[in-house]
Amino acid sequence: MEKQLEITAQAGRPMLGDFIQINLFSPGSQESLLTGTLQHLVELEGALNLDDPQSEICRILTVEGDDSFEMSKPTAEVLEKALDISTLSDGYFEPFREESKNLDLKCLIRGYIIDEAVKMMREKNPNLMGMVHLAEGIRFFNCPKKSIHVRMSNANIEKELGLFKDAIATTESRGNLYDHESATLYLHPLRHGISGRHTVSVIADTSMSANALTKIGLYAPQTIIQSCVAELDAQIIVFDEAGEIEEIFEESKAYSFDQGHISYSSYDGSNMD
Repeated sequence: MEKQLEITAQAGRPMLGDFIQINLFSPGSQESLLTGTLQHLVELEGALNLDDPQSEICRILTVEGDDSFEMSKPTAEVLEKALDISTLSDGYFEPFREESKNLDLKCLIRGYIIDEAVKMMREKNPNLMGMVHLAEGIRFFNCPKKSIHVRMSNANIEKELGLFKDAIATTESRGNLYDHESATLYLHPLRHGISGRHTVSVIADTSMSANALTKIGLYAPQTIIQSCVAELDAQIIVFDEAGEIEEIFEESKAYSFDQGHISYSSYDGSNMD
């Protein structure tokens, strides 16, 4: 019988148009750590909120002429990563495309928030075990082998996916590509052979990489997808409407799907992704 991770403490709050949730699996009181982590994330949200015209990142993106700003470290790290992935993907990851409401950049910022939460908690308690979930991304830390349930575009089908790395991101189900509130809405045409009935899941080292690669998996040509996963040491899995694996993009080494001894899902049955 599979061993189940037991939640020992949890915290969450609305963030960046969604809800961030932190679950811990280690014993002991962690209330002060969780409170401090959420306070830090609120500060990051203030600087990186694309829906707030007065946020630091919005002011930088709309600067004209000789106006200049001294960027904070979080903003600089997000923009540098955005440029790197845009270059890596030959522009198919478009973080600064205004008419797409900066949704590429938004997914990257959400990934950054997750990664920063993990970083802060591990700095405070290196042995702490848990996970962080925000929008399309989930990242585990210090967990043994694990797996997660992914809901297909057909809401009655889900797959248990073994994770060989800590971060996973997945496109949303139920018509997400045409929903104006969706984290995966985009204006590019989907790449040949992909439709709104497909589900793209990405396994990577960080949530920033995983979140960005969901966009690349939807829109970039296969050759670019392959070069991106090789560079970022990640894996992209494309499921068809029936939940069958249609494509896998990964490094030359093959990964087994039967790696998850510990099963965990942060979703209930009504909104599982």
